Amino acid sequence: MFDEFISSFVFTNEETTQTFHHQWFSQGQLHECATCYSSIDADEPPSQHWLRGGEASQGLQLTKQQQAVLDIIESRQIETFFFCDESSKDKLEHFMGETCARGIPELLRWMFQNNTVAVEFNLACYVNAMDQVLIFQSGSLRVDHHYDVDESVGVVYEMLMQRIENYLSSSSEYGMAECSITRLKVQVKRIRVEAEGQSADSSFFALPLQLQEEEGLTATTGCSTSESELASLRSAYLKHFRECNGYFPPNMRVNLYGLQQCKTTKELYVVPYHISETLQQLPNKNFLILNNIMGQFQRLHELSTPVNSIERDQTSSPLKDLHCRRCRTKFSRRSKLHIHQKLRCGQDFSVDSMHADIVEIYEQCLPISRSVFQHACYGITKPKTIMRKGQFVPIECDWRSESSVKVQHGPCVVISNAQHSSPCKFY
Repeated sequence: MFDEFISSFVFTNEETTQTFHHQWFSQGQLHECATCYSSIDADEPPSQHWLRGGEASQGLQLTKQQQAVLDIIESRQIETFFFCDESSKDKLEHFMGETCARGIPELLRWMFQNNTVAVEFNLACYVNAMDQVLIFQSGSLRVDHHYDVDESVGVVYEMLMQRIENYLSSSSEYGMAECSITRLKVQVKRIRVEAEGQSADSSFFALPLQLQEEEGLTATTGCSTSESELASLRSAYLKHFRECNGYFPPNMRVNLYGLQQCKTTKELYVVPYHISETLQQLPNKNFLILNNIMGQFQRLHELSTPVNSIERDQTSSPLKDLHCRRCRTKFSRRSKLHIHQKLRCGQDFSVDSMHADIVEIYEQCLPISRSVFQHACYGITKPKTIMRKGQFVPIECDWRSESSVKVQHGPCVVISNAQHSSPCKFY
């Protein structure tokens, strides 16, 4: 919805106030953003825009129950998750679309906790095509920044849906209307920084993809700040951030910028945080403040040039001829093209099918509250059991009607082409 738009981030100065607001132009109309707005006193530093409900509110906040679930996921090293919903049999894309828009991104953001600097994931969807189950699986994709999660899952979703549509139209007697998806499997691997001393090493923390193409944000040619200078500046920033609530002394001769994300369009933008006067015609050095998923400080990223203005040129047009040279797929953002290329145009995507008599059972799963992910989500704690219908196993099943799966410890996730099977049962 927001791919084809031109954003403008504007500061308005009046006698006693300074106001920040976000606008975008789409299809010739000006839209005012309802979520990006802030007003402070005219004599206050710009950092106060982002400290009053802006920067702090963008950090991931977990309830005690959610933190307890995350602790279990970590202690048991759970890396495989199922999303299930039996009520979504009417439409192929309904459950999958909702889960890829909300549930899976939220799960991946959870995984960025506790010294995690990147996650690698793949997604598999189980397509019920009348008398068979088709398994479409994506290639693995590494996400190096938590701000890239939504776009990464979105690109994987679009590529999988295209693969499903192409397969059904060419290889199956069933169309999209006769199929449904009620189970999604996500496999997640976390890449961590174990040693505390490594936290200051910039090589462990990437910039978000949306910023990597911005001029001056990634180029470090001419940046000459030594490690000792950077450590001193980092200490001064943290001291005044904690003790003075973002008020920095006039003799702090640097320009600091923050990073914000629009909750409506998901667009990232760089905003002024502390701008110092320039003395003796010596230019101030410029740094971008980068925080982790919790809103806690990670590092200072040096910029080669100051961010002169965050107001976009409203006369420019979105990129129209941005496409993959290999498969010619068109994109409206470079970040999406970059993700598409990391996935090698879907070269590592696969499709498989389950035999009509085969049933997969995952026992003793960890249930995760529906209030977190909208649909039922389960962490897989044990290897799957593969059986044939009617085969004796220490689980009571009746595949002729609504499935009755009894286990001693926790819920069970079932994968079967039985039309009335339930993905999970509690006992």
